[in-house]
Amino acid sequence: MFSLSGFITYYDKASQTPKKLVNTKTKVRERMKILYILTLLAASSCGYAIEPLQNNIELKSNESQSTMLSMSDDELSEVQGQALYSLNRQEQDGLSFYTLSMEADIALNANIKNLQLGCGGTNSSTAGKGGMCDLDIQDFSFGCIASSSGQCITLPKSDSRQADGVIQEATLGDKPQSQMKDFNLKNPFFQFAIKDADKSSTREIMGVRIGAAQAEGPLSFGNLNTFSGYFTGKANLAMLGETDVSPVRYADARYKDASAFLGLDNAQILGIPLIAYVDYRDLTANYGTVTRNNLGVSVVGNRVTQAKIQGVQLGTVVDEIVGGLSVNRSCIRIFGLICGGSLGTALANGLLPLLQGGIGDYIKGELADGLGTTTSNLNAYQIPYNLKNVHQVDVNSNTFGIALSKQALKYPGYVQAVPMGWSMYLQDAFTLDIKDKVSNLVQNIASSPNARNGDITLLAAPYRNCYGNLKFC
Repeated sequence: MFSLSGFITYYDKASQTPKKLVNTKTKVRERMKILYILTLLAASSCGYAIEPLQNNIELKSNESQSTMLSMSDDELSEVQGQALYSLNRQEQDGLSFYTLSMEADIALNANIKNLQLGCGGTNSSTAGKGGMCDLDIQDFSFGCIASSSGQCITLPKSDSRQADGVIQEATLGDKPQSQMKDFNLKNPFFQFAIKDADKSSTREIMGVRIGAAQAEGPLSFGNLNTFSGYFTGKANLAMLGETDVSPVRYADARYKDASAFLGLDNAQILGIPLIAYVDYRDLTANYGTVTRNNLGVSVVGNRVTQAKIQGVQLGTVVDEIVGGLSVNRSCIRIFGLICGGSLGTALANGLLPLLQGGIGDYIKGELADGLGTTTSNLNAYQIPYNLKNVHQVDVNSNTFGIALSKQALKYPGYVQAVPMGWSMYLQDAFTLDIKDKVSNLVQNIASSPNARNGDITLLAAPYRNCYGNLKFC
């Protein structure tokens, strides 16, 4: 609802009485033109027909004939006011974007059991996209319940492999709940993308966007089934060093008491043919931690189910691990039967600088096979990651928005167009912290389909956003 006035009553501070009556008929006429255009566009998009008005909209009021009076700078300085809503227009890519903004801060704490937008429709005609929704999120929460320190509380794990949250519940409600942490929207707005805005015969709404000048706060998802739009962030990957690790599977290892097992296939490292040799199964090794920070993570497109973690450079990761490798325990097999002790370890460590290239190539081959790629492509390989594993997002973005578009559109401030249909835009909106032992990560690559299927590791459960014992409000 809009309230437009054609007049300003100016009050003198000393007398507290009206001093001048100023006609703002011209400004009101222009605002009513804009309001009329928006009303016409909205109605026409819904199938209604409205008879076009003449270009000159006249105000009908007895007061509209008030005489214009000039005001001095001193008089103008006494006039104060602030609009709740503001409307502006900007041009981009051949479209006119009208933005109706509300000058307000909104603190939102809400739970949505199922958010499904754009199910079926034109986008279902794309191969593999039928029966899906543009946006499909279960147990979608804006805000969280936090501790006295302001940290969001994480719900109990649904899978034991999930990482711990900052404040992790073991059972529902076992952590003190001190406050609500809101999802904040500063200056929320509606934005209309209009084609041929100045031509009444061909004017058309191409998209509508709901957004905010700044969005900040916690979001969480029970299951992020499908996503459409532009969703980017960064990943910090820490592959933790270990000691006394067997390179092979438990069933093949000589040292069953090793601290962990990488799960690689057994092969010979060095030896004299038919006389003596050392196998991977006959040793344990120590290696250091390898980290990758600020890796790009992107989800771009329509009805996407996986993100891509970019810049890991798995081939270089292997080189760094092997470069810091040392043998902990090993033995030499004599004629394939007897496995000796310390001589094997000393020999392996002494020859290690000569063997590192071969060991690295062997591990790269195992990883490439597990990922379904080649060793030459390991550095360029983008690790897929299932969106269903992403449960916690901490947003701090000035381009947050949800849009319904008739075609792929690049709204003002966006770095990339969002697809036709419903979409969400969250640029630089989240951080994935993946921290696990090298042995676990290598097993998930070489010995199982987890990595290539998007489950290289599992992240923390959703944030709590209910007081008491309820799992979800």
